[in-house]
Amino acid sequence: MSGLLDPPYGERDRFGMAARIAGIPAQIGEALARLAERPWPAPPRPPARLAVGGMGGSAIAADLTRGLYEDRLPRPLEVVRGYRWPGWVGGDALTLLSSYSGETEETLALYRDAGGRGAMRLALSTGGTLGACCARDGVFVHPLPPGSPPRAALFSSWVALTGLLHALGWVEDPAPGWREAAARLAEREAELGPAVPETRNPAKRLARGLAGRLVYLYAGSGPLEAVALRWRQQLHENAKLLAHSAVVPELDHNEIVGWERPGALHRGIAVVVLHDPEDAPEIRTRLTLTGEYARRQGAAVHEWEAAPGPRLARLASLVQFGDYLSLYLALLAGADPTPIASIDAFKRRLATQGDSPA
Repeated sequence: MSGLLDPPYGERDRFGMAARIAGIPAQIGEALARLAERPWPAPPRPPARLAVGGMGGSAIAADLTRGLYEDRLPRPLEVVRGYRWPGWVGGDALTLLSSYSGETEETLALYRDAGGRGAMRLALSTGGTLGACCARDGVFVHPLPPGSPPRAALFSSWVALTGLLHALGWVEDPAPGWREAAARLAEREAELGPAVPETRNPAKRLARGLAGRLVYLYAGSGPLEAVALRWRQQLHENAKLLAHSAVVPELDHNEIVGWERPGALHRGIAVVVLHDPEDAPEIRTRLTLTGEYARRQGAAVHEWEAAPGPRLARLASLVQFGDYLSLYLALLAGADPTPIASIDAFKRRLATQGDSPA
């Protein structure tokens, strides 16, 4: 059992997810270079809001960007996961269609819907059908590097999206912050990477504590809400593990009641409470009390504190930690972290229904 987390991983990681996670610092540097080579164009008119349309690994960068800047944005940034824009998307909105493959049917539907509403459009993609539509319609596409699972290209999208906000004049130049974050993530490889033994590797130790359990991720509303969502998605896709995320104070007004009746189910749950140095005192108190309550009801509770430092570096470090955590949980479960057979099978079934809008 102890050797499951020791490299080399070989056939247990046939498609190299461990190497992709280790390559995050380089991915940031390459994304900054692409942004300098192909900067975002100025929109034809100042947008009243930015609406990002995407799914899964192509949408989470927008959630993280909103969390990063939410207390500084002069205009709303909203993330839409679906086939149609809400009513407020019109001619004064800038829409960003984010699809790594360029084949996501929901995002293609949003592309058409935005055009019908007279909304301004940009795209973030490797190409595909979305790229072809943009070329036909004269819509600018910021390129993403091909050949990766979308979730493993997160930092390429995240850097590009922060660059878009800077191009709009909504935030300061993010490049210095990204360079600092990349340096911190490179240093953390010496703590979190596969070559670091479990006794000195906090991601491996936490994975050991979560293995075999349902995982509940609790954070405060604010910047870490998107981090909890990213961890949840990575546990789903990489570790093939059911997970759940929620935030205080909202969960203390409803979800906490679900813990009232302790039993076998609660004993099979592990709760990870995420703390951030910027958490307000009220949020920190709620997280602490919520974790204590879940522990009394039978759950295994683990607390994780974000390291101090600038917000961008903190969030990026937490994302890196969650990626490694999902990798190590996959290895403990004997699952190859890269394939997503369930999604592939579902798409094939969906394609046979004959009513797909793609």
